[in-house]
Amino acid sequence: MSGAAHVPFDRERLEIVPLHLLEALKEAASNEDPEELMDLADGVAEHDAEVAGYLQNLIETFAYDTLSDLFDVRGR
Repeated sequence: MSGAAHVPFDRERLEIVPLHLLEALKEAASNEDPEELMDLADGVAEHDAEVAGYLQNLIETFAYDTLSDLFDVRGR
């Protein structure tokens, strides 16, 4: 239902998403490109559908700063 972006998100769930996909998501977020972000979120769904849904909610609400912050987690 609504409010998915307000549910606490465990950043460790991003660990199963390939690094190249997270890097592409971070770049698309910094470019504020919702179409590319949605395409990339579809790729995340192959690894974790709930995470993809969370990301899609952020994309739909134009929460680009939050998205960029999430993708910094794996910046090794």
